[in-house]
Amino acid sequence: MEIVKHDGAIIKGVKEVVLYEKLGHNVVRCGACQWRCVISPDKWGYCQTRINKDGKLYSVIYGVVSSAGVDPIEKKPVFHYKPGSSCFSLGTYGCNFRCAFCQNYGISYTQGASLNLDQEKLLSPKEAIQMAKKSGPPAGGGIAWTYNEPAIWLEYSLDCAKLAKKENLYTCWVTNGYATREAIDLIAPYLDIYRVDLKSFSDDLYQKLILIPKAAGVFETTKYVHNKYPKIHIECVTNVIPGWNDSEENLKSLVSWIAKNLGPKTPWHVTRFFPSADLTDVPPTPPETLFKAREFGMKEGLEFVYIGNMAVEEEDDTFCPKCGNLAIKRDGYTVQIIGVDKKGHCQKCGENLNIVM
Repeated sequence: MEIVKHDGAIIKGVKEVVLYEKLGHNVVRCGACQWRCVISPDKWGYCQTRINKDGKLYSVIYGVVSSAGVDPIEKKPVFHYKPGSSCFSLGTYGCNFRCAFCQNYGISYTQGASLNLDQEKLLSPKEAIQMAKKSGPPAGGGIAWTYNEPAIWLEYSLDCAKLAKKENLYTCWVTNGYATREAIDLIAPYLDIYRVDLKSFSDDLYQKLILIPKAAGVFETTKYVHNKYPKIHIECVTNVIPGWNDSEENLKSLVSWIAKNLGPKTPWHVTRFFPSADLTDVPPTPPETLFKAREFGMKEGLEFVYIGNMAVEEEDDTFCPKCGNLAIKRDGYTVQIIGVDKKGHCQKCGENLNIVM
């Protein structure tokens, strides 16, 4: 841990970041996410968790945990990696997005400058891994950095992930996809799951509801992970917001991109939107919209499309795309593995279901 003076106070829990460039005159450029913030002395990056002190860039959230708990891996949602297993989940404060519809805005909207770090409980990577190990049964355990964007927590998630692999725990980033390739290259050797939000194929939603200039960066990084690190398991989520990303054109573009760039066996979760944060004037997604999105996705080439944030009969179950055999039955977060072998193939016909058991 580093200790840095700020406004005359000594702050604990601060660490020099791993990705930044010194530009001269004590100005630095952060390399964790695609904002690539140029930060002057005593100023903060866009995520409000990184501060320039005397020409060095520091994170003020290393080990600062806002939320922690043991979740089923299905809650991420991840359906095709260690189904039925438990996952120790951690979140911090802040984010590099400003989603008007954020479900976790209570922590993601918090600025690092407002944190009283002397009062925050710090959780060391070693302590985090010890807690994760206790969450292992019944089908092997893991650790996930979630609830807000893990790229702004790069240093901490990286140190935790290195320890996790030594303890045979799987690792999961639940991400908005806006990390840089340099950040991906650092975490990838220790990362098993990349669960990414593909919020829309259109720039319009990203610009107006998230304040990101283009959607392309999210898709380019996701494709980069798939192409360079094929051992990392990828699942995609689209929270379907009425009037914003629910058009047939947008859904078709998303489906086509996933199938072409990640493969037709990549799971796609279409989830129900509920009013939250600053987007309270939009109603919840009509159930028929999600059913149509799922039907459209499977018709256009994706083999595994799931409906989330809504009770369904079988639209969250896994069926073999070749023979129709029921492979995994889900009732909420209760999972029954029925027709999958140890290799993640259909027990009836042998079809590869892209499941890591």
